[in-house]
Amino acid sequence: MKIKNILIVLFVPICSFILSRMTRVYEEKTGKEVTTHRFVIEPSSSGYAIDLQSLTGDSVIKQKFELDRNLAALSWTFEYPGENINVIASRKGNKIFLKGRGRGKEIDKTFDIDELPWNQAFNIGLEGFAPAAENSLKFWAIGTRGPGYMKITKFKIKRKRNETININGKEIEAVYVTISLTGLLSMFWTGNYWYRKSDGKFIRYKGKNGPGKPVSVMELVSESDQ
Repeated sequence: MKIKNILIVLFVPICSFILSRMTRVYEEKTGKEVTTHRFVIEPSSSGYAIDLQSLTGDSVIKQKFELDRNLAALSWTFEYPGENINVIASRKGNKIFLKGRGRGKEIDKTFDIDELPWNQAFNIGLEGFAPAAENSLKFWAIGTRGPGYMKITKFKIKRKRNETININGKEIEAVYVTISLTGLLSMFWTGNYWYRKSDGKFIRYKGKNGPGKPVSVMELVSESDQ
């Protein structure tokens, strides 16, 4: 009962957030490697549908997300031909079912979670947090690389401060937050995220995407209504 009461408080401000139909393009630089992420966002009967293609040279990763109106994930598909990964996950109550094939092995897992949101869209899925009043929020996500590959982990987003940052030559007022694993695991990964203060849109990420990897910087380069 206590958990339910906390969740109601957390989600009142987030429920009012609305995504519009649009296409956004982000560019991510990791050392000499450049990845272009193209998000196509559409309102749907359940909330929102997001189609994401991430292109690095000749390698492409395709993802689809079905989100509710609070931007929490209902279902997710992940296709990465370069590593022979093709999986689909869906949430029913406090269980997430993950099936498919990855790295030459069949995957059939059921994750038992609590009532916290499942946020597989990660950056865009947390856009309701920036304009909200809360200072922190916990959520679940499934890893796609490193030690967390195809495992579910609890994360925490924490509000730090407001900052003015430069994106594509423009000074933008932003909300700076950090996202990390919870508990003692927080020492293994923390990502830095910036959301536009005026509308909560994700505009920048900075962090390491894996052990031994150089720092990655991902920024919004274009946005257009469909």
